[in-house]
Amino acid sequence: MMQCDIKKLVLIVAVMGLPGCAAYRTSSNIESANQAVAPSKRIAIYEGSADPGKKFKTTQRIEVSIKKLTLFHSDPTKDQANMELEKRATALGCDAVTNVQYQTGIGLTTWGYIDAQGNCAKFD
Repeated sequence: MMQCDIKKLVLIVAVMGLPGCAAYRTSSNIESANQAVAPSKRIAIYEGSADPGKKFKTTQRIEVSIKKLTLFHSDPTKDQANMELEKRATALGCDAVTNVQYQTGIGLTTWGYIDAQGNCAKFD
């Protein structure tokens, strides 16, 4: 009986470790921007009400979500969220992301997440 319980425990631990190398999953509200796009130029990220100091036009709202897949990985960071915002903004031809706000937590389908949203902006 005890040997059966040990086998079950080993099986459970093994299955929890199977998600592979992928530690995080990203998602976005921009479907066409979900392709891996490396930023060709540095996109400025302005958190909260920080002023870019230049005139700009807001084109659309962008949102990203970084989710940690297992309990054993570290929590997603603002840097990871900013990197995804940069990729989305680059794909949309923007110069900056303004009014960026972050939210973190634990969800029903993830061990932890950080959501970031902001306005895609083009400088005049």
